[in-house]
Amino acid sequence: MRPIILAIFVLSMPSCKKNQAPIPFSGNEQWAVSINKIYNYKNPVQLIGTNALHVFSAGGIDMNNWHLDIAREFVGNMEQQPIMGNVLFDSNGTYLYPLQTIVDSNRANNRITILCPFGWNGKSSTVFSGLMPTQTYWWKDYKSKMAEWAAQFANQPDVWIEVWNEPYRYDRSDGYTDDIWTSDMNSMVSIIRNAGNQNIVLVPCAEQGQDETVLNNKGNSFLTGKSNILFDIHAYEKWLLVPTPAMSSRLAQLQQNKLPILFGETAPMNAGTLMNPAPLLDSIYNRGISVCAWVWKYDSTDQDALLTTQGQPNNTNNHNWGSIFQLLCLSPRKP
Repeated sequence: MRPIILAIFVLSMPSCKKNQAPIPFSGNEQWAVSINKIYNYKNPVQLIGTNALHVFSAGGIDMNNWHLDIAREFVGNMEQQPIMGNVLFDSNGTYLYPLQTIVDSNRANNRITILCPFGWNGKSSTVFSGLMPTQTYWWKDYKSKMAEWAAQFANQPDVWIEVWNEPYRYDRSDGYTDDIWTSDMNSMVSIIRNAGNQNIVLVPCAEQGQDETVLNNKGNSFLTGKSNILFDIHAYEKWLLVPTPAMSSRLAQLQQNKLPILFGETAPMNAGTLMNPAPLLDSIYNRGISVCAWVWKYDSTDQDALLTTQGQPNNTNNHNWGSIFQLLCLSPRKP
């Protein structure tokens, strides 16, 4: 989502930490996908989370009051993002916290981490959204970096990796076909599996993450011979601006096809259009589907931020987005 994120988070210098071993993963909390359900230690679960920006300031204890289950972590500078070690001052003048530090912090707060690459080098010209992965100049280097991520977190089952954020243009003017999606996603999933990582992997759908028809067309054949795959759908204009009955019908089709899905992003504002996510949230909650909001951020001026600058639910010109999502977070899960 939004290239603007790449430019607006520059932090004051943090204190650097010595290299540390990762916090041990508790062996009684294993995660798996079977048919169209997520399981925690063989129990079906529904998970509610948010997109987070901990690469700029690792933490997470502030999420506990909202009972958030997942932090889907934005990585905007995949090329320079440290995996372990000290905080890095990158070429854009931004401090980046190591992925392992972020994971350890989320784990200490009983939270799943989804690591997702949003951009290659932190510049707006290399934002992943809308691009064909194999046609980028950094494709070869991306494969090497993704293999490093996969190897690092292979034995940490609470760390899920998403292969790419929002691939392919929203209008398919780039020549997109479902066969291209199948080929690209197979290539990226193989990078992770070939590194010995059998954790849950998130696979985005088409049209910058919003088009689920590729899942209905190709999803089950894609899953053949694979395990622990979740398909990620992003819900903006193509979901939030349709009548509720049509939205419910689309969700029913996905469930009828027994496709394992998670809504990795939804929010009230996108591309200058104000929308109301409440009907979608109601539908997916009642169906036991998992969802992550965009975005955990303290900013009263950002209509998508869940929090005001003072840390209260942000309800400013956004259909009471902060309070609506907080209520969902505090609701009993319905797996």
